[in-house]
Amino acid sequence: MKNDFDTVKDRFASDGINAPDDINEDMVLGQLEGVKPVKVKKKKTGMVLGITSAAVASVAVITAGAFLATNIFFSGVQVGTPVSVSGTAKLMQFNTRDEVKKAVGNAKKFQNNINSGERYNALDGDVLEYGEKVFSAGSANGSASGSSGGSSSHNSTYVQHTGVDEADNVKTDSEYIYYLAPTSNGMKHQIQIYRAAQKDTEMVSAVTELNDSNFREFYVNGDRLVVLSEVYYSDSSTEASVYDISDRSKPKLLDSFCQSGNYVSSRMIGDTLYLVSDYYAYNDDDLPETRNKNATPDEVPVNCTYSVETPADSRFLVVSSVDTQNGAKALSTKSILGSADDVYCNQDYLYVNATEYETQDYNRVINSFASYYTPTNVRTQIVKFSLNDNLDAVASCYVKGEINNQYSLDEYNGNLRVATTSINEKNSFEVNNLYVLDSELNQIGSVEGFAKDESIKAVRYMGDTAYVITYEETDPLFVIDLSTPSDPQILGKVKISGFSTMLVPIDENTVLGIGYNTDNVYYTNMEVQDGIKIVTFDVSDKTNPKVLDTKVFKGYYSEVQNNPKALLVNTERNDFTIPFSCYGDGYSNYDSYSGVINFRISDGKIDIVDQYRSDVFVSSDNGSAEVSRCVYVGNTIYMLGNVWEYDYYIKNNTDDVYRTSIDWVDYK
Repeated sequence: MKNDFDTVKDRFASDGINAPDDINEDMVLGQLEGVKPVKVKKKKTGMVLGITSAAVASVAVITAGAFLATNIFFSGVQVGTPVSVSGTAKLMQFNTRDEVKKAVGNAKKFQNNINSGERYNALDGDVLEYGEKVFSAGSANGSASGSSGGSSSHNSTYVQHTGVDEADNVKTDSEYIYYLAPTSNGMKHQIQIYRAAQKDTEMVSAVTELNDSNFREFYVNGDRLVVLSEVYYSDSSTEASVYDISDRSKPKLLDSFCQSGNYVSSRMIGDTLYLVSDYYAYNDDDLPETRNKNATPDEVPVNCTYSVETPADSRFLVVSSVDTQNGAKALSTKSILGSADDVYCNQDYLYVNATEYETQDYNRVINSFASYYTPTNVRTQIVKFSLNDNLDAVASCYVKGEINNQYSLDEYNGNLRVATTSINEKNSFEVNNLYVLDSELNQIGSVEGFAKDESIKAVRYMGDTAYVITYEETDPLFVIDLSTPSDPQILGKVKISGFSTMLVPIDENTVLGIGYNTDNVYYTNMEVQDGIKIVTFDVSDKTNPKVLDTKVFKGYYSEVQNNPKALLVNTERNDFTIPFSCYGDGYSNYDSYSGVINFRISDGKIDIVDQYRSDVFVSSDNGSAEVSRCVYVGNTIYMLGNVWEYDYYIKNNTDDVYRTSIDWVDYK
């Protein structure tokens, strides 16, 4: 009887396809050797059942690259003109609308073959190997890293760079608290405005969603409230609505600006909003548009439309700058045939990044579960914009691996540093990397392959030093010297149980980590996340970092573990506050409670000033409540969150309805 590999060859031959003679059991097993499934963020749905060994072998052979006869090549398609920027690099800029349509059409064809490893050059349509070329343009001068804290009267959102505000679901000024209340049972989101007055705190007004809008987050800038929404008309759009709140009791909508695509992120510098969305073109004719309230939509002009050299699919990243003091006046819009997942921004440049996965289908089939598959290539696309009047698209590139969050990127002295987690292609285990890119996003230095079988959980850059937390079973802090950009070096590391998801510079010799405590479950010999862990590291000797102090709160959870904006910093008091919820034994609400933890760092030691348990946010068998965020105004800490009450549910004969609650405590 023929073996399965002969059967596969026969099936190929019956379809008129000549398979290579070297397809055999040893070759395929060699491709599979050392491969283990890795779970990644983006998942495919569905399950493959009833696959024969021959089918598995055929998929393995195709994805291993032994069989290329079915590849489709599109060549000779001129879709753009190379434009010389600073005389050094190419930018794919379109000349006509038809060129854009052709590029979108080619992208759609090639996205169907993403698992084959094919990519095409947006300039000429030629098929490229995955990540073979990079697109790069322009020149730039960088800005130094920064961080934020609060004034003596109230706190601001914790942000990555001083002077670059980030949207949030809670904001404060010296008198008012603004809070985005969640929706429930079909109720619309509201941005509730409270006058902060301890026990006399009251809601003075609320801004409610309009039409088909879905509030995401917002800014408060003087007497302007800037609300960011996703809006669903014939297609999804991102909208920035500007309200005059000079009279807090009567917010007045001035104007709104809308651009195609799902909301990704934004930043605000002064009065200018930078808005980023991700638009999927279902058809060749679907091109990004912009409009103001009640105006006719306009397509983004062709001379403002570009492409990266090897788009992964027919997605556009759309970036606009908007003047929020004069209604919602669009200053400039650019669209890039590329992708958008997140942003990093300083006062000079905006970087939009997106992660792309390419998989080996045979692992997905063998495991039968589509959520487990081995990515043979994981890369991050980065596009750089200059925050000048024209919002110029400056450069683009790809780096190996995926980033953890915006803190994985940082620009310093004109160079961009990027920390990623990638897959070792031969053995399919995770490794970590740090790349240094110049102002045109050309790679000039790297350190690759550290922390095998671990992934990055937190990154923070302090000048020419990077601090990187990875985790698998322990929490190593790596200290990486970047003083010579062309030759980054790991100087030292220290391990501790648990892992930090956020790193905060305290001073030049001390770093604060906030994250998860982990415990070993004796009967399974597995580690589980159990509570909050706060740790300080002594980095005065970068070759020998040390743990200075730790505090563990078992059974606790905090929003700050997943959202850096939830960290409350008072620079004048030199203290920190985080919200928490404690669920006791996990079986009953009777011993569950919520509140805030206030602490200071002194000589590297963690001093817990107090742990405030709220009388309002108390869970019981009659309902549940938790503090999700906290702010301070003057000498008062305000706790905000949501309460679900069973009595309300019974009384009103309705589904789950959440209401916003506020509690307060005196600042010690």
